[in-house]
Amino acid sequence: MLMKRKKLFIGLGILLVLALTAIGCSKSKHCTNPDKPYWCSNAKSCCGYQYNDNHGTCWKTMEGCRSSGYACSTCHLED
Repeated sequence: MLMKRKKLFIGLGILLVLALTAIGCSKSKHCTNPDKPYWCSNAKSCCGYQYNDNHGTCWKTMEGCRSSGYACSTCHLED
């Protein structure tokens, strides 16, 4: 009886580890709005353009972004 219970706990433990791994590895898309397809990981927001000043404004060019006076980051299209 003790051996069956031990095997049951081991089996449940393995299932739990596999389930947590599957949940942790699933990718979810941040930017689902087609008007804002760029994910800006530094600002943790979506943008309509490739550059972000990390203060809520998106820019078409890095030069334009730098003109804001803030440190700019590049945003990326998500896979």
